[in-house]
Amino acid sequence: MLRYTKIGWKYIKEYKKRSIAMVLSIALSVFLVVTIGSLSESARVLQVEDMRQNVGKNHVFYRGLNKSQVNQIKKETKVKEVTSRFSYDTWKSTNGVKVDISCGDEKILYMLDTEILEGKYPTKSNEIAMEKWVLDRLDLSHELNKAIKLSSKENGEKEFILVGIIKNRLHSQSHDFRDAFMAFDEGKLADGEGSVETLVELQEGLKYKTEATKLGKAIGIKEKEQIELNEMLLEAMGELNAIDWNLVKISLLLTVVGGMVIYSLYSISVLKRVQEYGMMRAICSTKKQILYVILSEICMVYVIGALLGIFTGVFLTYSLKGSAMASLVTEANYRLDIIIISSFAIKLAMLSTFGSILLAGLRGGILANRVTPIEAMNRSTQDKKIKLRVKKSFIERFMTMPQKISYKNMKRNKKVLLFTIIAMAIGSTFFMVQSFQEELNTRSIEALKSIGDKSPWCDFLLNIDMDQPMKEGFSQEELEEIGKLPQVDNISSAQIAYSKLILKKEQLNKANAENYIHFMNKEGFPKPLVGDFSFEGNTKDEVIIRNTVSGLSDKDLEYLRRTFKILQNEEIDTWKMKDEALAVIHIPKTKKNGVPYDEKAKGQYQPVLNVKIGDKIKLSVPKKGYGEGIDNKELLAEHKQYASQYLEKEFTIIGIVEELPDQYRDQSVAGTLIAPYLLISENMFKEISGIDNYRAVRINLKEDTHQQDYKIVKKEIQQLSEQFEDTLFVDAYDYRLEEEKSIVTDDLLKSSIAIILILISGLSIYNNINYNLISRIREHGMMKAIGLTKKQFRRMIRFEGLMYGTVSAIFSCIIALVIELGIFIYKGYIFPLYVWPFPLPIKEFFIEWKSFAIVILINLALGYIATIGPRRQVDKIEITEAIKAVE
Repeated sequence: MLRYTKIGWKYIKEYKKRSIAMVLSIALSVFLVVTIGSLSESARVLQVEDMRQNVGKNHVFYRGLNKSQVNQIKKETKVKEVTSRFSYDTWKSTNGVKVDISCGDEKILYMLDTEILEGKYPTKSNEIAMEKWVLDRLDLSHELNKAIKLSSKENGEKEFILVGIIKNRLHSQSHDFRDAFMAFDEGKLADGEGSVETLVELQEGLKYKTEATKLGKAIGIKEKEQIELNEMLLEAMGELNAIDWNLVKISLLLTVVGGMVIYSLYSISVLKRVQEYGMMRAICSTKKQILYVILSEICMVYVIGALLGIFTGVFLTYSLKGSAMASLVTEANYRLDIIIISSFAIKLAMLSTFGSILLAGLRGGILANRVTPIEAMNRSTQDKKIKLRVKKSFIERFMTMPQKISYKNMKRNKKVLLFTIIAMAIGSTFFMVQSFQEELNTRSIEALKSIGDKSPWCDFLLNIDMDQPMKEGFSQEELEEIGKLPQVDNISSAQIAYSKLILKKEQLNKANAENYIHFMNKEGFPKPLVGDFSFEGNTKDEVIIRNTVSGLSDKDLEYLRRTFKILQNEEIDTWKMKDEALAVIHIPKTKKNGVPYDEKAKGQYQPVLNVKIGDKIKLSVPKKGYGEGIDNKELLAEHKQYASQYLEKEFTIIGIVEELPDQYRDQSVAGTLIAPYLLISENMFKEISGIDNYRAVRINLKEDTHQQDYKIVKKEIQQLSEQFEDTLFVDAYDYRLEEEKSIVTDDLLKSSIAIILILISGLSIYNNINYNLISRIREHGMMKAIGLTKKQFRRMIRFEGLMYGTVSAIFSCIIALVIELGIFIYKGYIFPLYVWPFPLPIKEFFIEWKSFAIVILINLALGYIATIGPRRQVDKIEITEAIKAVE
């Protein structure tokens, strides 16, 4: 075997250019699969870590266990960690901000994927520990052993000692979930052991659902309600262990492209040394020995290319540590603080590239052994395939004689032409389609932003809790003061009221409205929190359903007009709404099952209400009840009891907005997006509700805001939020910055894929054209012998190369255009109807001409560059020598 390896190595050194090209093709393919696969697996691991931080590391919750059962769990070998906790109370700080206090041992921090940064975990009944950001929200200093006063309705005011500062949990911070921790103290148990929750993390590699149930039975749990699986974590872990089909698709794409290149290069290489193989067979080498030589050569090329690809892929992956990733590898944005080199990606890359080069080697072996030794030594197999046709095509009438010869050669070498076109089309099409998707995304963002106030994005969001009296809210003067801060770019605010629509039953869409109302009453509208969703009407022909009404300022009425014009291509005169009973409605869409946003259900999304422009709709608002400060939940849930508190007014619908703009919605459960929304002017809102304050506020900072300025604005906005208890305060500034970095990294990687695909394809094109021209030395010599000048010869060769480039470019552009049109139709028309009822902001198809121009230039350049070598080589050969060459 060593002898075959030595011969194979000599062939590699003899044909350096083609060997290097094959090594590069394999290396680039392996590099891309390893890089993307490792980044994908790293992102999925981070997704699981993020989920552990969000919902805990435990795989299962057991409720109401006694000490004996907990001790029994601790002895189980399949259990990794176990801890217990219970909710003590919700306490309020002196600034009115509430915090939920949990009692448990220190392992609870491990289960929540956090730890003590300073101090210790509480061990005494009056000790407490909090995250840094929670201390900031409570306006408390980060001083250990300081007394903190908190109060609650049930326990009154108590003093706690801050003994520990906990590492921030970003998920809790971004969602404003405020928690504090105390030692496990049975004296604080309100309902005995029944209120205790035991969190259990099982050993890795188990079937968690099965083991959790088995463990429950083993400790004597009889009620299924006592066992609750951590479904979100288990789902994320299941996705981690699942096959990465996106990576498989990319690998198959690279296998096709790389395989074509390797196949082409090696076939050309074999053809070039057919004479040598003939001589080897003439001196008694067997077909099997020829095959061994070929396989030895391709194995060495494969090993070099694969190792080079793996090392460069690993290096790039580690160099991206700390960067952000977006939609290329995962649906969410994750900072790559953990790097995992995917063994699956390495195996997949090696398997796919080995399959490609093995097929090429076997084909080369068959080709070399099929030719007789005499034919191989004379290299005379080509002439007998040449067929002359006198008939001229239409295009030949406009060509010079040298151009006709080049054209006929292309027609004669159809396999080479087809191979060249396909190889280039894959990389070029990927690049053009990727460019189109990026441009579509950019135009969609620009369309949304052009509506006004960076719609729908914001840096800070304030939303008053639904339990606060509806008349409470931020005044116009307070918002104007925030707007005067030099760092603030703009403020968007909406007046909000929870209300009801009195509908005639004929205004319900029979196809899905009945199921929709049933779903909302049972699941969609949390009854314990906000009561029923629907009520009986005043007559048999009426039905009453819950909705939210938003009052819009003059500025927002203009933005609403732009929304219709830009996103729906409709002209709506929203200024008429200012002093008239006119409204715009947003109607939820469902399929026949009545469940909003159910992409797996069959059928099309349809509006649940049969309401058209020009129809009248009756709005009912508990104006008197809001004015008296009656509890919102009670006022809305007990409809009959408070019927006298409601004021009814009829509005005429002048527009139906397909997607509700975020700045006009309420973020609480009662203001859910899956219930109808009615948009009216501030004037009409005040008339029907008696409210002139704002409950939903969105604030954007200027683009050049520095970190110090951001902190100043944040402090002012936080103080504003503290006027009302439980006000939602979302700080999305840092998240937005990370998202922008993520998009840059994402675009860079996607562009890299396209460039590598084009580069791999380019190697194939260059070698195909180059060999196709050089292999016809005799033909070129005869043409020079009958009077073809050097200038004419160069033009002929150049024309042939450019023809290859032109045909490849045209084919690539046509394929890309068809795919882009398909993507646009799917995203614009099919996706909103069948998958997710959110319309595409861009309504007109466009051609991303820059990518087309780049592809055309690249193809033409490759075609031209591939002719330089053959031109020079043929120029150097004497006419008589060229004529004697037999190819």
